[in-house]
Amino acid sequence: MRVAHRTHFFLGTFLALLACATPAGAATRYVFTTFYGDAAADEKLSVYTSTDGLAFKLLSDTGYGGPTGVLRDPSIMRHTDGKYYVAYTLQSWTTNSMNFGIANNTDLEKWTFVVEVPAGVTNAHDTWAPEWFKDTDGVHLIVNIDTLGNDSDFRSYDFKATSDDLKSWDPPVALDIGPNNIDTFVVKSGATYHAFSKNETTKYIEHATASSFHGPWTWVGKNDWAGWGSGKEGIALFQLDDGTWRMFLDCYGGCGFLYADSADLDAWTATKTVPGGLSGTVRHGTVLREETGMGGTGTGGIGGIGGNAGAAGRGSSGGAGTTGSAGDGGRGGTLNASGGATAGGSAGSVPASGGRGGNTSGAGTTNGGRASAGTTGGVTSGGTTAAEPPANGGETSGCGCALPRRESRAAWLAALGAAVLALRRRGALNR
Repeated sequence: MRVAHRTHFFLGTFLALLACATPAGAATRYVFTTFYGDAAADEKLSVYTSTDGLAFKLLSDTGYGGPTGVLRDPSIMRHTDGKYYVAYTLQSWTTNSMNFGIANNTDLEKWTFVVEVPAGVTNAHDTWAPEWFKDTDGVHLIVNIDTLGNDSDFRSYDFKATSDDLKSWDPPVALDIGPNNIDTFVVKSGATYHAFSKNETTKYIEHATASSFHGPWTWVGKNDWAGWGSGKEGIALFQLDDGTWRMFLDCYGGCGFLYADSADLDAWTATKTVPGGLSGTVRHGTVLREETGMGGTGTGGIGGIGGNAGAAGRGSSGGAGTTGSAGDGGRGGTLNASGGATAGGSAGSVPASGGRGGNTSGAGTTNGGRASAGTTGGVTSGGTTAAEPPANGGETSGCGCALPRRESRAAWLAALGAAVLALRRRGALNR
């Protein structure tokens, strides 16, 4: 009986670990921040969301315009504190802009002003279109500053954050992109930095690369290298789930809001109109890609093993909050058919990235898993080791592991399967 009991226990443990080793289905959400036009009423923050990075739907016309009442060119980023941040131009293009603004929030709707950052460049006339860029050394903003007041001297500058609350910044450092370049957007792929910037004379989007963020930069795509024609600005890049790069372009002069795709940042498709009524409506903005199934909303923990005939109770993945708020974690198991008690997931704390643990469910006496506190982009993992055995004396087992990456799942399964076979052989020898 002890051998049979041990075999049932190890088999149940294997099933619980197998469930823990299998990542919950992660969903992707793309958040697009933008504004509508040059009229005062249109220079406010609007937020759209999408599940595919193309078909965007309005989440909120927030009405947020900051302390000046004007918000243009919003760039969005999610910080390590779990909050969303937008950096933006805080004056209309017809008004001198000596500073740029930053605001934050937790729900993408009610925004709070954080700080106004001075240009810090002698004779700064226009300070436009700040873009977030995260590198290994911290958080940066790429800001376009003109010193002559005629748009011919726009250069790109790097501002680096010196405080976690993003209120303090180093003095600006020129990126060696310009003069006469604006709306510079930088991404890093492997060891190479890629900058896309609008030439203010030709109105073409041009492409430069470098091995260092501060250059030197080499122009690898000049004039109409991509075949997109002139009259494009407001570059915004983001990556899709399959690794494809997508670029949004604000096309002035009546040609609408456009996109193009690339597998390697060098060769691009022709531009197409962004669907869903955005073209001709929205202006310069950026897109944030975030996971909402793991890390974004949290996953229910693994319940304890039930009695002799009990199975592992498992909470299901938490759903995404409809407005970016914390999603509910999974619920635990209930009584199984043969009467063994499986534990429910106990309520967990709210992770920084928005997840919430499962609620208690079922009649089990063992505490189930609970969601662990996570950071932005992190995996909100399953639970902790069960505390007490069920009343019928059956063994208990919890899952204290973090969810592995997809590429390591096969190794997990192979190792666990080998362990179970070895334990069963040992049980047979001890009969």
